[in-house]
Amino acid sequence: MRDEIDARMWVAHHEAFGRWIDDAAAALRSGFNRLAIWDGTTPHLFALITSFAVTALSFHTTAA
Repeated sequence: MRDEIDARMWVAHHEAFGRWIDDAAAALRSGFNRLAIWDGTTPHLFALITSFAVTALSFHTTAA
């Protein structure tokens, strides 16, 4: 019974899951591209650290 329920859920949601994976991969590629062209200036470094800090502090509320 559990297998049938899981299969129905997969069929109902696999398109959205695939789009989510594609979007996540695109965001990673975009982030790595931006990191690769970073010129190393201090304001960019502070912005990078701040964005990581904000994400780390607020991730638990946005992930749910």
